[in-house]
Amino acid sequence: MIEITNCTKTFGEGTPNMVVALANITLAIPDGQFLVVIGANGSGKSTLLNGIAGAFIPDTGSITLDGVDVTHQPAHRRARHIGRVFQNPFAGTAPTMTVAENLRLAALRGLPKRPLLGLNRAFRNQLRSRVASLEMGLENRMDTPIGLLSGGQRQALTLLMATFRPPAILLLDEHTAALDPGSATTVMELTERIVKEKKLTTLMVTHDMEQAIAVGDRLMMMERGAVAMDIQQAEKSHLTVADLLARFAGKR
Repeated sequence: MIEITNCTKTFGEGTPNMVVALANITLAIPDGQFLVVIGANGSGKSTLLNGIAGAFIPDTGSITLDGVDVTHQPAHRRARHIGRVFQNPFAGTAPTMTVAENLRLAALRGLPKRPLLGLNRAFRNQLRSRVASLEMGLENRMDTPIGLLSGGQRQALTLLMATFRPPAILLLDEHTAALDPGSATTVMELTERIVKEKKLTTLMVTHDMEQAIAVGDRLMMMERGAVAMDIQQAEKSHLTVADLLARFAGKR
Protein backbone atom coordinates (compact mmCIF):
# COMPACT_ATOMS: atom_id res chain seq x y z
CA MET A 1 0.00 0.00 0.00
CA ILE A 2 1.15 3.51 -0.73
CA GLU A 3 0.02 6.52 1.28
CA ILE A 4 0.64 10.15 0.37
CA THR A 5 -0.34 12.57 3.13
CA ASN A 6 -0.66 16.36 2.78
CA CYS A 7 2.11 16.57 0.18
CA THR A 8 2.96 19.88 -1.45
CA LYS A 9 5.63 20.79 -3.98
CA THR A 10 6.31 24.21 -5.45
CA PHE A 11 8.86 24.86 -8.17
CA GLY A 12 10.44 28.28 -8.69
CA GLU A 13 9.03 29.70 -5.47
CA GLY A 14 9.48 33.46 -5.23
CA THR A 15 10.00 33.84 -8.99
CA PRO A 16 7.62 34.87 -11.80
CA ASN A 17 7.70 31.23 -12.98
CA MET A 18 6.48 29.77 -9.70
CA VAL A 19 4.35 26.63 -10.16
CA VAL A 20 2.44 24.80 -7.43
CA ALA A 21 2.85 21.27 -8.79
CA LEU A 22 1.31 19.43 -5.83
CA ALA A 23 -1.22 21.19 -3.62
CA ASN A 24 -1.62 19.44 -0.28
CA ILE A 25 -2.48 16.13 -1.92
CA THR A 26 -3.57 13.14 0.17
CA LEU A 27 -3.96 9.77 -1.53
CA ALA A 28 -4.00 6.10 -0.53
CA ILE A 29 -3.62 3.23 -3.01
CA PRO A 30 -4.43 -0.15 -1.41
CA ASP A 31 -2.45 -3.27 -2.23
CA GLY A 32 -3.32 -4.67 -5.64
CA GLN A 33 -5.33 -1.66 -6.80
CA PHE A 34 -4.90 -0.33 -10.36
CA LEU A 35 -5.37 3.46 -10.24
CA VAL A 36 -5.61 5.45 -13.48
CA VAL A 37 -4.82 9.19 -13.36
CA ILE A 38 -5.96 11.75 -15.93
CA GLY A 39 -5.73 15.52 -16.13
CA ALA A 40 -4.66 18.39 -18.35
CA ASN A 41 -1.02 19.16 -19.05
CA GLY A 42 0.49 20.73 -15.94
CA SER A 43 -2.15 19.31 -13.60
CA GLY A 44 0.46 17.44 -11.53
CA LYS A 45 0.18 13.88 -12.89
CA SER A 46 3.84 13.30 -13.69
CA THR A 47 4.92 15.30 -10.63
CA LEU A 48 2.91 12.86 -8.52
CA LEU A 49 4.75 9.91 -10.08
CA ASN A 50 8.10 11.66 -9.70
CA GLY A 51 7.37 12.34 -6.04
CA ILE A 52 6.61 8.67 -5.41
CA ALA A 53 9.76 7.64 -7.29
CA GLY A 54 11.93 10.00 -5.25
CA ALA A 55 12.89 12.53 -7.92
CA PHE A 56 12.41 15.26 -5.31
CA ILE A 57 11.57 15.69 -1.63
CA PRO A 58 8.15 17.28 -1.05
CA ASP A 59 8.04 20.67 0.64
CA THR A 60 5.56 19.31 3.19
CA GLY A 61 3.85 15.99 3.87
CA SER A 62 4.92 12.37 3.81
CA ILE A 63 5.05 9.32 1.52
CA THR A 64 4.93 5.79 2.91
CA LEU A 65 5.38 2.57 0.98
CA ASP A 66 4.18 -0.63 2.63
CA GLY A 67 4.28 1.14 5.99
CA VAL A 68 7.81 2.50 5.55
CA ASP A 69 8.30 6.26 5.43
CA VAL A 70 10.26 6.92 2.22
CA THR A 71 9.71 10.69 2.11
CA HIS A 72 13.42 11.48 2.39
CA GLN A 73 14.80 8.36 0.74
CA PRO A 74 16.78 9.05 -2.45
CA ALA A 75 15.49 7.66 -5.73
CA HIS A 76 18.11 4.89 -5.95
CA ARG A 77 16.98 3.42 -2.62
CA ARG A 78 13.31 3.51 -3.59
CA ALA A 79 14.09 1.99 -7.00
CA ARG A 80 14.42 -1.49 -5.49
CA HIS A 81 10.73 -1.30 -4.56
CA ILE A 82 9.38 0.61 -7.58
CA GLY A 83 8.92 -0.45 -11.18
CA ARG A 84 8.50 2.33 -13.73
CA VAL A 85 7.80 2.54 -17.44
CA PHE A 86 8.12 5.90 -19.19
CA GLN A 87 6.40 7.33 -22.27
CA ASN A 88 9.54 7.06 -24.36
CA PRO A 89 10.00 3.43 -25.52
CA PHE A 90 13.76 4.06 -25.57
CA ALA A 91 13.98 4.99 -21.89
CA GLY A 92 14.67 2.48 -19.15
CA THR A 93 16.90 0.16 -21.20
CA ALA A 94 20.49 0.03 -22.40
CA PRO A 95 20.13 0.19 -26.21
CA THR A 96 23.52 -1.29 -27.10
CA MET A 97 23.06 -4.27 -24.78
CA THR A 98 21.19 -7.36 -25.91
CA VAL A 99 17.71 -8.39 -24.83
CA ALA A 100 19.25 -11.05 -22.58
CA GLU A 101 21.73 -8.61 -21.03
CA ASN A 102 19.02 -6.06 -20.27
CA LEU A 103 16.88 -8.74 -18.63
CA ARG A 104 19.86 -9.85 -16.56
CA LEU A 105 20.08 -6.31 -15.15
CA ALA A 106 16.36 -6.44 -14.36
CA ALA A 107 16.85 -9.75 -12.54
CA LEU A 108 19.45 -8.13 -10.30
CA ARG A 109 17.29 -5.10 -9.43
CA GLY A 110 16.22 -4.95 -5.82
CA LEU A 111 18.59 -7.61 -4.53
CA PRO A 112 20.39 -6.46 -1.34
CA LYS A 113 23.62 -8.03 -2.58
CA ARG A 114 24.51 -8.30 -6.24
CA PRO A 115 25.27 -11.97 -6.92
CA LEU A 116 27.39 -13.11 -9.83
CA LEU A 117 24.53 -13.93 -12.15
CA GLY A 118 25.89 -14.90 -15.54
CA LEU A 119 24.07 -15.75 -18.74
CA ASN A 120 24.55 -19.50 -18.46
CA ARG A 121 22.26 -21.94 -20.25
CA ALA A 122 19.86 -22.44 -17.34
CA PHE A 123 19.43 -18.72 -16.77
CA ARG A 124 19.04 -18.01 -20.49
CA ASN A 125 16.30 -20.64 -20.64
CA GLN A 126 14.54 -18.89 -17.75
CA LEU A 127 14.79 -15.57 -19.59
CA ARG A 128 13.52 -17.12 -22.84
CA SER A 129 10.49 -18.45 -21.00
CA ARG A 130 9.72 -15.02 -19.57
CA VAL A 131 10.13 -13.33 -22.95
CA ALA A 132 8.01 -15.99 -24.66
CA SER A 133 5.14 -15.00 -22.36
CA LEU A 134 4.98 -11.71 -24.28
CA GLU A 135 3.85 -13.68 -27.34
CA MET A 136 5.86 -11.44 -29.67
CA GLY A 137 8.48 -13.96 -30.84
CA LEU A 138 11.25 -12.05 -29.06
CA GLU A 139 12.49 -15.22 -27.35
CA ASN A 140 14.23 -15.89 -30.68
CA ARG A 141 16.03 -12.53 -30.56
CA MET A 142 17.71 -12.76 -27.17
CA ASP A 143 21.10 -11.73 -28.61
CA THR A 144 19.72 -8.72 -30.51
CA PRO A 145 20.68 -5.29 -29.16
CA ILE A 146 17.49 -3.93 -27.66
CA GLY A 147 17.97 -0.63 -29.51
CA LEU A 148 17.26 -2.40 -32.81
CA LEU A 149 13.75 -3.42 -31.79
CA SER A 150 10.57 -1.51 -32.62
CA GLY A 151 9.05 0.87 -30.10
CA GLY A 152 6.27 -1.57 -29.23
CA GLN A 153 8.67 -4.49 -28.77
CA ARG A 154 10.96 -2.41 -26.64
CA GLN A 155 8.13 -1.08 -24.49
CA ALA A 156 6.85 -4.63 -23.93
CA LEU A 157 10.33 -5.68 -22.79
CA THR A 158 10.62 -2.59 -20.58
CA LEU A 159 7.36 -3.58 -18.91
CA LEU A 160 8.69 -7.10 -18.41
CA MET A 161 11.89 -5.69 -16.91
CA ALA A 162 10.01 -3.35 -14.57
CA THR A 163 8.03 -6.30 -13.19
CA PHE A 164 10.69 -9.02 -13.39
CA ARG A 165 10.78 -8.93 -9.60
CA PRO A 166 7.27 -7.79 -8.58
CA PRO A 167 7.63 -4.21 -7.27
CA ALA A 168 5.73 -2.72 -4.34
CA ILE A 169 4.24 -0.28 -6.85
CA LEU A 170 4.30 -0.06 -10.64
CA LEU A 171 4.34 3.46 -12.14
CA LEU A 172 3.23 3.84 -15.77
CA ASP A 173 3.78 7.33 -17.18
CA GLU A 174 1.76 7.45 -20.44
CA HIS A 175 3.62 4.31 -21.45
CA THR A 176 1.58 3.72 -24.63
CA ALA A 177 1.31 7.35 -25.80
CA ALA A 178 4.30 7.25 -28.17
CA LEU A 179 3.29 3.97 -29.84
CA ASP A 180 1.27 3.36 -32.99
CA PRO A 181 -2.33 2.24 -32.30
CA GLY A 182 -1.63 -1.47 -32.85
CA SER A 183 1.43 -1.51 -30.61
CA ALA A 184 -0.37 0.59 -27.99
CA THR A 185 -3.20 -1.95 -27.84
CA THR A 186 -0.75 -4.84 -27.55
CA VAL A 187 1.25 -3.19 -24.76
CA MET A 188 -1.92 -2.20 -22.88
CA GLU A 189 -3.29 -5.75 -23.05
CA LEU A 190 0.06 -7.01 -21.81
CA THR A 191 -0.02 -4.45 -18.99
CA GLU A 192 -3.43 -5.60 -17.82
CA ARG A 193 -2.36 -9.23 -17.92
CA ILE A 194 0.85 -8.69 -15.93
CA VAL A 195 -0.85 -6.46 -13.34
CA LYS A 196 -3.61 -9.03 -12.84
CA GLU A 197 -1.34 -12.09 -12.74
CA LYS A 198 1.12 -10.50 -10.30
CA LYS A 199 -1.54 -8.56 -8.36
CA LEU A 200 0.51 -5.39 -8.65
CA THR A 201 -0.36 -2.10 -7.00
CA THR A 202 -0.32 0.19 -10.04
CA LEU A 203 -0.58 3.90 -10.83
CA MET A 204 -0.98 4.75 -14.52
CA VAL A 205 -1.08 8.21 -16.09
CA THR A 206 -2.86 8.56 -19.43
CA HIS A 207 -4.46 11.16 -21.70
CA ASP A 208 -6.49 8.49 -23.51
CA MET A 209 -10.07 8.76 -22.22
CA GLU A 210 -11.14 5.40 -23.66
CA GLN A 211 -8.17 3.76 -21.99
CA ALA A 212 -8.92 5.56 -18.72
CA ILE A 213 -12.42 4.08 -18.66
CA ALA A 214 -11.55 0.59 -19.87
CA VAL A 215 -8.51 -0.06 -17.68
CA GLY A 216 -8.03 -0.25 -13.93
CA ASP A 217 -10.10 -0.35 -10.75
CA ARG A 218 -10.22 3.36 -9.97
CA LEU A 219 -10.03 6.65 -11.87
CA MET A 220 -8.66 9.92 -10.53
CA MET A 221 -8.55 13.34 -12.16
CA MET A 222 -5.97 15.93 -11.15
CA GLU A 223 -6.26 19.69 -11.57
CA ARG A 224 -3.74 22.31 -10.39
CA GLY A 225 -1.82 19.79 -8.33
CA ALA A 226 -4.84 18.50 -6.42
CA VAL A 227 -7.33 15.63 -6.69
CA ALA A 228 -10.33 17.05 -8.55
CA MET A 229 -12.25 13.79 -8.92
CA ASP A 230 -11.91 10.27 -7.52
CA ILE A 231 -14.13 7.58 -9.07
CA GLN A 232 -14.26 4.08 -7.61
CA GLN A 233 -14.85 0.94 -9.67
CA ALA A 234 -18.63 0.69 -9.13
CA GLU A 235 -19.16 4.13 -10.68
CA LYS A 236 -16.29 3.87 -13.16
CA SER A 237 -17.74 0.76 -14.81
CA HIS A 238 -20.77 2.80 -15.96
CA LEU A 239 -18.86 5.78 -17.37
CA THR A 240 -18.74 6.61 -21.07
CA VAL A 241 -16.17 8.77 -22.84
CA ALA A 242 -18.83 11.48 -23.21
CA ASP A 243 -19.47 11.40 -19.45
CA LEU A 244 -15.79 11.70 -18.69
CA LEU A 245 -15.23 14.53 -21.18
CA ALA A 246 -18.17 16.42 -19.67
CA ARG A 247 -16.76 16.03 -16.16
CA PHE A 248 -13.32 17.00 -17.41
CA ALA A 249 -14.69 20.17 -19.01
CA GLY A 250 -16.71 20.97 -15.90
CA LYS A 251 -13.72 20.67 -13.60
CA ARG A 252 -11.67 22.93 -15.83
